[in-house]
Amino acid sequence: INLPVGRLALALGLRFIPRDTPEKVTERFDWLGALTFLSGFTLLLLTMNQGHNWGWTSAAVLASLALSAALLMLFVQRQNRIPDPMLDLRLFQNRVFSASLISAVINYICVYGVMFLMPFYLLQGRGLIPSEAGTLLTAQPIVMAIVAPISGTISDRVGAQIPGTLGMGLLSLGLFLLSRLELSTPLPIVILSLAVTGLGIGIFISPNNSALMGAAPRQRQGIAAGLLATARNVGMVLGVGLAGAIFNTLLMGHSTGTPIISATQKSFTAFIFIAILGAITSAIRGKTREI
Repeated sequence: INLPVGRLALALGLRFIPRDTPEKVTERFDWLGALTFLSGFTLLLLTMNQGHNWGWTSAAVLASLALSAALLMLFVQRQNRIPDPMLDLRLFQNRVFSASLISAVINYICVYGVMFLMPFYLLQGRGLIPSEAGTLLTAQPIVMAIVAPISGTISDRVGAQIPGTLGMGLLSLGLFLLSRLELSTPLPIVILSLAVTGLGIGIFISPNNSALMGAAPRQRQGIAAGLLATARNVGMVLGVGLAGAIFNTLLMGHSTGTPIISATQKSFTAFIFIAILGAITSAIRGKTREI
């Protein structure tokens, strides 16, 4: 189904995205910086994925985390030293930009944490068939699709701070509702919990993206857009990695029934605090001010 959707997006892009004249390219791509970032982040994800097997206090986990941190610190130091960095760290001097980027990462961590955990609750925990579980899970993206354009329009008038913070607050509430789901919870309550989660995500994303792009100077719009895409991907892998680490550590040998429910409840509880942190970073962003 992605083929016709992709072709439609391509046609719309060619028709409606305005052409612009690129500036003269004088910068070189930072291959070494890209390599250190990729290596450090891959090690971090590997540790999160295998920590429950290796043991969270084992020498392998501690060594992997230390090497990951060293590589990522080396990446940051290099970006500060070279004339043509892969990541222009001066963008982070703007509080609106940095807070919006951090909030985006946190939001996507929660989004993909929900996407990872809910199938376990519905399939292994509740024993639903895949078609039933898939139908229930559509409640979240449907609400997101309806709310996001409305939230974007409102943020054009009131700014990103209020709707962004409200969205993260509602996401926290949705995660709380998901953390209370039991084996016998009526399915309409499950749908309502997913809808509240989707409502929070939908309210948050458009204003936050607008604030982030608006805070970047014109000549750095490409880097800002790239960072926004990176925030989505980083949030995705961290959300899945973190959810998997918590869930598998709590489960340890059980595959169905009540242990699955307990593991998903506790995992969602951890994500509540992550979403609250996102509400805080969104609230302190201030007004958009271009660098």
